[in-house]
Amino acid sequence: MDAFLVFVVWLLLSCLVAAYANRRFRSGIGFFFLSLFLTPIVGFIWIAVGRANPERQGLRKCPVCAELIKSEALKCRFCQHDFTITARNPHGTTSALHR
Repeated sequence: MDAFLVFVVWLLLSCLVAAYANRRFRSGIGFFFLSLFLTPIVGFIWIAVGRANPERQGLRKCPVCAELIKSEALKCRFCQHDFTITARNPHGTTSALHR
């Protein structure tokens, strides 16, 4: 009975680590299995120390200055790179998204 209780608590803590990973824009299922196979403490520390995933936060990296900017931005606020120029198709017209 004691082993079953330890397993249930271990599983519950692994689920909490997965939920925390999702809140930090990380892979919840990946951290669930990491916590399940190693320990929930290792999974929690790894998430707390690590950085959040910027692509899932709606950010992208500017191709000129490599700073993170919002995905909807048409111009980089750091280097003033114009994203509407890079969004042109081969015929030289802009897409309907950037008109």
